[in-house]
Amino acid sequence: MIRRAANLVVHTARLHRNPVRYFRSQGVDIGEDVEIFGANLHTFGSEPYLVSIGNKVTISHSVDFVTHDGGLRVARAKYPEAYLYERIQVADRCFIGAHSVLLPGARVGAGSVIGTGSVITGEIPPDVVAFGVPARPVKSVEEYIQGKRHLWIDTRGLTASAKKELLRSRLLESDQQG
Repeated sequence: MIRRAANLVVHTARLHRNPVRYFRSQGVDIGEDVEIFGANLHTFGSEPYLVSIGNKVTISHSVDFVTHDGGLRVARAKYPEAYLYERIQVADRCFIGAHSVLLPGARVGAGSVIGTGSVITGEIPPDVVAFGVPARPVKSVEEYIQGKRHLWIDTRGLTASAKKELLRSRLLESDQQG
């Protein structure tokens, strides 16, 4: 019991220190310049070696990768061979929104954005914004970018305090004047 608790603490510390390195050590195929936020020890499920993540991917917090169909357990009394596993693939330059779930066989095409809370059950084409349960493409990434362009606030190169000041002046003070 003590050994198990100590092992949990060690793995959790390694995960929080460097999530990409930790998940690579667990078998996830992860490209370069990948960001993983708010992960837990079970983010990539019980078969992490069935997941591949491309380059320049951002995985927001509380995203789950499920490589097996655990629901088949109910059939195993009659069908003892009822196990299903499939790979999950996320191509380069994707963003996976918070609280999303990628199910067995999910494939996200290069340059796509997955909206918060989505469930990906199959293939999402490249360069689209997709969301929902199940996730479906709703617009191109270019349409998404152009639709948000008027809201952009350039904070490149700012210190944390300068960024805070800019955002407060632009977003909080404008609310008080309106």
